[in-house]
Amino acid sequence: MRCKILKSVLGTMLLMSSATLAAKAEDLIGYISPIASQPGQQMINAGIEQAAKEKGWAYRVLDANLSADRQVSHIDTLLTLGAKAIGSWSLDANAVAAAYDRAKAQNVPIIGLNSVGEGVTNTVWWETNTCKPGGPYDQQAAWIAKRLPAAKIIVFGGPPVESIINNVKCFTAAAKAAGLDVIDHVDNTKDSTANAATLAADELIRFPTVQAFWAYNDSSALGISASIIAAGKTIYDGKNEDGTMVFGINGDQDAILAIKEGRLTGTWDPDSYATGLAVATAMDRAMAEPTAPQKELVVKAKLFTFENIESWVDGPKRGYALGNIPLVD
Repeated sequence: MRCKILKSVLGTMLLMSSATLAAKAEDLIGYISPIASQPGQQMINAGIEQAAKEKGWAYRVLDANLSADRQVSHIDTLLTLGAKAIGSWSLDANAVAAAYDRAKAQNVPIIGLNSVGEGVTNTVWWETNTCKPGGPYDQQAAWIAKRLPAAKIIVFGGPPVESIINNVKCFTAAAKAAGLDVIDHVDNTKDSTANAATLAADELIRFPTVQAFWAYNDSSALGISASIIAAGKTIYDGKNEDGTMVFGINGDQDAILAIKEGRLTGTWDPDSYATGLAVATAMDRAMAEPTAPQKELVVKAKLFTFENIESWVDGPKRGYALGNIPLVD
């Protein structure tokens, strides 16, 4: 009798375990990071992970490491695992289009992060990537022009990713409209601080009177700053008019510390943690109403400089959840 009871209990436990695994498979979501080692990407991942816990989803993050081919492979991997929604920051919209279409054919929504194109169900934008009149880069160019009118500025782009290319074009246009003198454009295609430092050292030799640098991310900005300091120059902090302005984007903690220490003028904080929550929100809506039109979500950004850096708070400590994400109306 005891043996029968034990077998019955074990059988029930196995059924429960199988049901739990099945539920997790049904609720799996995934995110394909363009480069998971980047601090902002880690923060996006943390935001999606928190949302997955709130919703009771299983979650996987895969690293493309700046390879569009890997993104294609990762899409197929997540589809094989049974993912019900996938977030992806497209490195090459054309290269991943067929993979996105395979997801679409299986009714799996693709949520693009700063990405559009064939197969993308909906997009979550950083406000810095929307390039709207009066938006972040118009505001930043005006901030620079107010303090250093007609400043000579060098623009640093990065790898040939569509979102980066568009950001460079947007800021360059805003800078020229504000009366700034864009004297050169360099691309940090290796996407590293060390390479940015090397490129900046060359630029300082070629253009010794440069007054400002704009970089597509904080990692590059920190490399630029290191070369400026190594050349015996100072970083602009509002007190030294002969200092060189250096700006990044991402609001990485290293950049925040550098601003506090006078090694960086400013950075755009696109609120990466809230962005992860927004990606999860877009996934949830697309899964709930697969045939309904989806409204793009734009996450608010803020420029932090030496003037307001003490008000900065780390993303997970900002009190965000799925119900109170800071979105642009």
